[in-house]
Amino acid sequence: MAEPSPATLLVEAFANTIDVEEGTDQLAGLDGLRAFLTGAGLPADVDERDLRQARLLRAGLRERLLASNGEEPDEDVIAQAEEVLDYLPVTVRISVERPLRAENPLAVIAAAWAHTAATGEWQRLKRCPNHACAWVFWDGTRSRTRRWCSMRVCGNRAKVRAHAERQRMT
Repeated sequence: MAEPSPATLLVEAFANTIDVEEGTDQLAGLDGLRAFLTGAGLPADVDERDLRQARLLRAGLRERLLASNGEEPDEDVIAQAEEVLDYLPVTVRISVERPLRAENPLAVIAAAWAHTAATGEWQRLKRCPNHACAWVFWDGTRSRTRRWCSMRVCGNRAKVRAHAERQRMT
């Protein structure tokens, strides 16, 4: 089973700063953003503008990761996130240890996404298609075909719904 890189783990953690099922959002305010950044080992000197950008970036990443799972993303949400990326300073270096350098904490997350995309790990990072859940997870299966965050919860619910729908049709 393949393991995610630290960059991909950062993207996953950032995407999961919202918990749809629990109705919580770590980026509801500046304190939450600062707590996430500190926990991730990133500088937490951020302001309201950074908070707005973080929310847009997170929404765009979550839409992209839903598309990784075969669903249709909201292209407007992705476009808004890409506008944020246009203004995040990331420097490319020759160094192979740290080819992308970023000082702004959101630029570090953007660089982590660039690493995830460049290495192909994005294909294993998916968002659960159950819109009541929408958790972002790592697909460690060899075939990269895992669909649900948890087969016991979301996968089972989907199977029960599909079965009930088939029964109604007969």
